[in-house]
Amino acid sequence: MSVSNQPPAVDVPARKPSTVPQTWTASLLAGITKRRVAEDRSKPLSRLTKAVYGTVAIVVVLACWQLLSSTHSVNTLLFSSPADIVKAAVDLNDSGVLGSAVWQTTKVFFISFGLSLVVGIGLGIMIGWYRRLGALLDPIVSMLYAAPRVALLPLIVAWTGIGDEAQIVTVLTIAVFPILVNVQAGVTTVDKNLVQVARAYLGTNFDLLRTIALPACIPHLVSGVRQGLAQALLGVVIAEYLIGSTGIGGLIVSAGQTLNFSNAFVGVFVVSFAALLLTSALRRVERRLDHWRV
Repeated sequence: MSVSNQPPAVDVPARKPSTVPQTWTASLLAGITKRRVAEDRSKPLSRLTKAVYGTVAIVVVLACWQLLSSTHSVNTLLFSSPADIVKAAVDLNDSGVLGSAVWQTTKVFFISFGLSLVVGIGLGIMIGWYRRLGALLDPIVSMLYAAPRVALLPLIVAWTGIGDEAQIVTVLTIAVFPILVNVQAGVTTVDKNLVQVARAYLGTNFDLLRTIALPACIPHLVSGVRQGLAQALLGVVIAEYLIGSTGIGGLIVSAGQTLNFSNAFVGVFVVSFAALLLTSALRRVERRLDHWRV
């Protein structure tokens, strides 16, 4: 009987293809994707790109609004439509109502906002720079800032009467405090080491304010002016709404009382467009002040 010297056959399982290449490739692709996303996020958009995106968003919203109004998916009496609003704007402009309302609101806004800038920046610098004066006036400013200034309208009307003066004082009381508080915060957070070095070189208080305090509080100042701008636009409409019924606020009130919501939307869009223009102008000023920061 012959004996075979060959070992018995053993079933060897089929070798699975290695997944290392696929895993390495997937990791590489994921890393490249994350890097591109990070670069896209860190790369600022150009002004033209931002303008295009904003315009497209507005056009899409208006087109959807017009479509809903045309198909009577919404109540056109209450929500009107972009086409009706444009027609109402043309009619108001031809009759001279829109022009006089815009002029009245513009006059009250710029006078009151200019006073808010002067008072807010001046008092903010003084309260933030002079510690004793800050300790004296800071509680009063905090109380007035937290108080509902609209509730002071009856007193303002009693003091100044019904007219432009009452509206200007109302807008001033609404817009001045964001500017004041932000400027005060910016001045109080000035780097003390810079102040000590400047004093060591015999710098006067005026020199310190001009060369250190004011440049250091530019970010706070711009933030306060931006908030004050929004509050002033809101305040001028409220003042015209409640005092005298003049300007854009009066236009919105009279349109609402007669259920002419197309005219009311004209006033709303005028204020919104003014806010867009003023905010854009403020950003340009902010970019020009960048080189003055410390």
